[in-house]
Amino acid sequence: MGEDRQILSQQPEVCEKLNWPIETCSSEQFVKEPALAVGAQVFAPNHTIEELRSLIPQNRPGVPISYSGADGHLDLIRKLKNPSIVAAMSVSESMLKTARSLFAPVIGRKHSFRAVLLSRKGRIDLRGIDIAFCDSVAISAVSCRHKVHYQLLDPDCLEHLVTTVEIPPYK
Repeated sequence: MGEDRQILSQQPEVCEKLNWPIETCSSEQFVKEPALAVGAQVFAPNHTIEELRSLIPQNRPGVPISYSGADGHLDLIRKLKNPSIVAAMSVSESMLKTARSLFAPVIGRKHSFRAVLLSRKGRIDLRGIDIAFCDSVAISAVSCRHKVHYQLLDPDCLEHLVTTVEIPPYK
């Protein structure tokens, strides 16, 4: 759960949808510190929820994470008429590896691919890139001709989370 936790803790998607800050912990921390479950809403990949099921309060069942698909992004690449430079930008190395795998069949030999790992600070100038797919953290740090937001979490998953939790007033 390490990198998933890192990605989610930096994703404005959850904070904006819930309108409150989120706290994260590893599954190892959760097991070692049972008090973390008190009042918590577990939001994690399905396999993690299954592993921790005995520790998750029954009155607040875990909400499984489902990730957004990439079909629309693949279609954008398919529609590029001229040879282009396509980039993926993220705070996650595993997300960049996934993008490389997903995009490879549509990039083929016609286009070039660049994976750009966002450091914790600064802006990135990608003006030489024709289209850049950016996660929710990277999108505001990129300057480029055409940037496309990749929302990590499926919108239906976020709605499920919202309807599951009791939202306290934001402080």
